[in-house]
Amino acid sequence: MSASGRRNRVHSSRRGFVMVTMVLSLAILIAFLGLSIDVGYEQYVKVRMQTAADAAALGGALELHASGSSNLVSSARGDAATNGFTNGVNSVTIAVNNPPATGYSTADSTAVEVIISQTVPTFFMEVLGIYSGTVKARAVARIGGGGTTCFYTLDPTMSNAFSVSNGVNVSSSCGIMVNSTSSTALTATGGAHLSAPYIAVAGKYTVSNGASITPAPTQGVAPVSNPFSTLPSPAVGACTYTNYSVPYGSVTLNPGTYCNGLNIGGGATVKLNSGTYIFKGGGFTVGGGATVTGTGVMFYNTTATGYTFQPFTFANGSTETLSAPTTGTYAGILLFQDPTVVSSAVSSFAGGTNANLTGTLYLPKAGLSFSNGASAAYTIIVADSVVFTGGVTLNNNYSSLPGGSPIKGNAALSE
Repeated sequence: MSASGRRNRVHSSRRGFVMVTMVLSLAILIAFLGLSIDVGYEQYVKVRMQTAADAAALGGALELHASGSSNLVSSARGDAATNGFTNGVNSVTIAVNNPPATGYSTADSTAVEVIISQTVPTFFMEVLGIYSGTVKARAVARIGGGGTTCFYTLDPTMSNAFSVSNGVNVSSSCGIMVNSTSSTALTATGGAHLSAPYIAVAGKYTVSNGASITPAPTQGVAPVSNPFSTLPSPAVGACTYTNYSVPYGSVTLNPGTYCNGLNIGGGATVKLNSGTYIFKGGGFTVGGGATVTGTGVMFYNTTATGYTFQPFTFANGSTETLSAPTTGTYAGILLFQDPTVVSSAVSSFAGGTNANLTGTLYLPKAGLSFSNGASAAYTIIVADSVVFTGGVTLNNNYSSLPGGSPIKGNAALSE
């Protein structure tokens, strides 16, 4: 072969090599382009799916707060559908778990987990034999300052912030939240029994001497905010009555400002007309054997210069049948202690008290000692701390309130 022929052959080989290299490079570039497009599409679906999961978890938590778990799954899936992901459509599956099946909140019955997954097709990766990919999104939400909870102790560090003892039976139809981070935040001893749909404690609990708690409380949960932190205090005007007492007999009283409190003596029978009763110092005392009734009443306990603060005191053997207003600012509020008053004086329902209390006992900066009663349609307790030394039943029938429970929890994403 001549020299020119050899040169033409070499040049032809080089041209072939360049062509093959270009084709291979182009194929690789197309593959990477296809990968980036397919991955970008899956990321787009993921962002939309996460929004749907967040909305579904929040909606589920609010449904749990409002109506319990009966419609939880359908409500959460409905919120996901509103955001573009319908269970069973276009290979979408939506799992709703209460409590969550995974993560940090598997023991928290106030938390709702939503997991959305979908098989999405590829566009360019089919050339590599990859025809689809699975996209998932997960969200967990819980109610802060609310939920189906009707019982809160707010002290952040107190030992025995919630205590049951001496063989008492405390039964709640709604949840219990103990904010204290103490290692003995909740204690049950001496054969006492405590039961509720769920019990959550920021710190820890102890059970001793034959006591029991059902179910076992969830420990180490995040403290919640005061559910009534935005409730305004009523205006405290001039004294309507001063040093007012009812030592005996049958009396009907009217709302107003009672300076140096209201003292109902043992054996007296008192009817309270509806309205707001303000105690400027002196507190509200009901003596042993007294009977007090009132519908649509709210009691506000405060103090002022020259007036010494005293707690609510319901003595042994007294009978109280009291219900809160059903409408207005103080709908569902029965006892209301001024949040600015920090007092070591404990408000108390003493042993043998027969207390039928429809409403909220709100004492954010003071303790409450409860012996017997509270078996009304609903009773909410929000206090700095609570000690039970007598049997109590707390119900959660809010049918008398047009707006439902006065605790309006807000759902928040936690995972």
